[in-house]
Amino acid sequence: MRKILIATSNIGKFTEITAELEDLQFKFVNLKDLKLDKFEVEEPHSTTWQNALEKAKFFAKKSGLLTVAEDTGLFVDHLDGAPGVKSKRYGATSLERNEKLLAELKNVPDEKRGAYFETAGCIYNPGNDNFSIFIGKARGVITKKINQASRQGMSFDSIFYYPPLKKTFAELSMLDKNRASHRGQMVVQLKIYLMTHYSLKQVICAAGIIVKDRKMLMTKRRDLRPAFNNKWEFPGGGVENGETFDETLYREVTEETGYKIQKIEQLPDILTATALNSKESYQVHLFMSVCKIKSGKFNPADAETSGHGWFTYQEALKMPMLPLNKKVIQSTVNKKILKKYID
Repeated sequence: MRKILIATSNIGKFTEITAELEDLQFKFVNLKDLKLDKFEVEEPHSTTWQNALEKAKFFAKKSGLLTVAEDTGLFVDHLDGAPGVKSKRYGATSLERNEKLLAELKNVPDEKRGAYFETAGCIYNPGNDNFSIFIGKARGVITKKINQASRQGMSFDSIFYYPPLKKTFAELSMLDKNRASHRGQMVVQLKIYLMTHYSLKQVICAAGIIVKDRKMLMTKRRDLRPAFNNKWEFPGGGVENGETFDETLYREVTEETGYKIQKIEQLPDILTATALNSKESYQVHLFMSVCKIKSGKFNPADAETSGHGWFTYQEALKMPMLPLNKKVIQSTVNKKILKKYID
């Protein structure tokens, strides 16, 4: 498994970034893991992307690893973009930084308290001196008081109100924040880049069509990638090294639904989808099996699913499904088998 350095000693940032990358075939480490957290890298530039490149290059040379670094700034309209790239040096602690900014905006009306976060991520390869930059931005409003403590290393989250979700970033769960935030946008681009350039190209997936009372269970996917988010699918996932097909089926279904299942019948028509474009390049082979519940209660994996339901065959076809899942159940030979178990 390839090791990638996320060049931060800020555990909050490390957790926020890797939460969206953990399903990739990499081992992610931070500066503390490699005992490189004592090094200080100057951030002399006026743009986030240049500072991100400076850090990525420095730590890639130190570690010899493919390295991801990021630089984030809060740009406040009323302060002509300050604190901007100097956000981290705006005060000694999160509380000090927040109090200083609120003091500078004292008596400034709501309509003039606009601001945006910008994150620039850089991935640097020390082997060939190549790098790529990814930018994410999120616009909001600076509050007039500190409503909730920020997560570790997320100084301004407690005073940054995000209108679409009607909460400050500090009040959002990590999953919801990642879907909306500047850093989350950057990580989506990074994830696609890693999948395209370094990840495995052939993916074998095992999925279970759980049947009960003449209906089948489907889950709604939670995914930072818009093409996959909120699409309906059957619980399952990729076969890992050393696993049999059935081992993957049982593990993935239990992880995603909480149910212990028993395989009844495997669908014979195995379909394949290929994505070959500038963003993604991979081939998925989907194996599906009809299953029944042995035990357990429905307990969804919040990081992967945002909803679920039991559907007849015709009801399922009306849902916005992932295309390959839909093709599998539409297959003539598979459909004949499914009709034995569902209406």
